[in-house]
Amino acid sequence: MNRLLSKSIAATALMLLAACATSYLTPTKRLVKTEDAINLEQAVPTKFGDWSVETNGVPLVPSEDSKELIARIYDQTLNRTYVNSAGERIMLSIAYGGSQTRQLRAHRQEVCYTAQGFQISQLEHPTLSIRNASIRGTRMVARQGDARIEPVTYWFTMGDSVVQNFTDRQVAQLKYALSGVIPDGYLFRVSSLSANPASAYAKQAAFSSELMGQVDPRLAQRLLGSGSQQ
Repeated sequence: MNRLLSKSIAATALMLLAACATSYLTPTKRLVKTEDAINLEQAVPTKFGDWSVETNGVPLVPSEDSKELIARIYDQTLNRTYVNSAGERIMLSIAYGGSQTRQLRAHRQEVCYTAQGFQISQLEHPTLSIRNASIRGTRMVARQGDARIEPVTYWFTMGDSVVQNFTDRQVAQLKYALSGVIPDGYLFRVSSLSANPASAYAKQAAFSSELMGQVDPRLAQRLLGSGSQQ
């Protein structure tokens, strides 16, 4: 049996085990009490380094269907547009859900953008170097004709882990379900308007790394995932 087939069988077995376990185990205790959740508005500075919030900037507005889904999944959302002295803009979105029991696939960003009329291309899953962490993230280019070309970088966390796909999510859920705990989770997304994705991604990574050094340390730890820190 070759190595690739062995890995495929092992991954399938793990997913089946996780699915079965989470079906029979019913966690009752939240990982983070509602009153102890980090306040995003207070934890994320409006100004850091050469970046400050552009008060008249308008980040991507979700469709009505997306708003309803976001309201069900997330307890807090933060949407800001930052601008630097060179006039470069980066849109930041952070969302927090205290009870991550639904499939992350329901609100993957490529799905949300597509629902709002964007065409998605260059979808990839690189390992991002953000501050002192290696993040398994997602990058894509969202486009509305020639009027709006938006390179996007994002990732999810569940509990103390960065989760990139269905398998990651099932493993994280199983870990917490065995302890009777419902994990919380974050979405971190940065994007910018640019016809040069490579340049945009480099600026987004630099922005994100600098931001992580300025937010509340508790939030930085949760967004980076303790399992991803070097």
